[in-house]
Amino acid sequence: MKILHLSDLHIGKKVKEFNLIEDQRYVLEQAVQVIEERKPDVVVIAGDLYDRSVPPVEAVSCVNEFFSKVILELKTPVIAIAGNHDSGIRLDFANSLLEKQGLYIEGSLRKKVKKVTLKDSSGNVNFYMIPYADPAEVRELYSDDSIKTHDDAMKLIISKINKEFNSDERNVAVAHGFITYMKDGEDGCHLEVSDSERPLSIGGTDIVSAKYFEEFNYTALGHLHGAQKVGSDKMRYGGSLIKYSFSEVTQKKVFTLVDLDDKGEVSIELIPVQLLHDMRIIKGPLEDLIKKEVYDSDGVDTDDYIKVILQDKDELIDPLSRLRAIYPNIMELEREVRLNLNDNKTAASKGFKEKSEVELFKEFYKSMCEEDMTQEQCDILEEAVKEALKDEVV
Repeated sequence: MKILHLSDLHIGKKVKEFNLIEDQRYVLEQAVQVIEERKPDVVVIAGDLYDRSVPPVEAVSCVNEFFSKVILELKTPVIAIAGNHDSGIRLDFANSLLEKQGLYIEGSLRKKVKKVTLKDSSGNVNFYMIPYADPAEVRELYSDDSIKTHDDAMKLIISKINKEFNSDERNVAVAHGFITYMKDGEDGCHLEVSDSERPLSIGGTDIVSAKYFEEFNYTALGHLHGAQKVGSDKMRYGGSLIKYSFSEVTQKKVFTLVDLDDKGEVSIELIPVQLLHDMRIIKGPLEDLIKKEVYDSDGVDTDDYIKVILQDKDELIDPLSRLRAIYPNIMELEREVRLNLNDNKTAASKGFKEKSEVELFKEFYKSMCEEDMTQEQCDILEEAVKEALKDEVV
């Protein structure tokens, strides 16, 4: 059985007040093309369908258009769960009716975990749908006060699944969370995380042991935005289809195509996603960044979403306007400050009590920046010190 594993669509998301809906439509159109060409038996979406619990109208319209093409036109069923950004109750609306059309969507965790069984030429494949639920929800659902953490919650949920688990058939888990071997101290447990992933809890209580999922032939995960495996290809994060923060600039966005053979073994194909706008960080002095030979070179798209780090030492007049004349989609602008923080250079020098305020500041400046102040800076400093001291009462 072929499974197209998607996750973390975050439809309706804005980054730095930039509306990304057209970027999202662009990659979803590619997903439709992948489905047309590769003909997966099912599309799995492992949470964070929307970016907000109450998504804007254009986001709902975008998702509706995508589902209509995939399910009604291409006759490919979709299995989707809620993530921590979604409203489970809202996603549950009319889900019984939608199942008849091939849309299996699970917003809220059930006491008996929802199982969807699909068939191919080799037999049944059981998909266990585990939408995101915080420990308090799981504690109340199962009336179990011992549940304190996400790990406690998932351990109990999987134990309930195991009671009806049929190991003679192929089984797939669909879940959303921070699932890793980190808790078990095993090698290869490191996962790539990014700033755009909303924390599930504080102090590491969001970590869930990946060991609970080892009996499944494949586990389709959501929450982390980098496509990656957890231990082996049997357990993978699909990753987001576009970049949602500058901590993701080095990530390669992909469609994860899973081939589950008749014995339950998996093979993975990662299909590159083409972005409408890439997300990049550029760094340098202002005058360098606006040179034609810099921004007009091969492979540089000035319409990308940009973070600019200016390395100028002197004051600049309206640098953002000058930059946006070339890079219209600047999301962030900051100045790089180079400081020398070696302890042995920040201590007061000998005879500091006899030195003037201006002399002390000049020494401080040199110890921090490893260069002398310019004459213009000295003139400004002397005037500022004179102004500050003129009303001092002796």
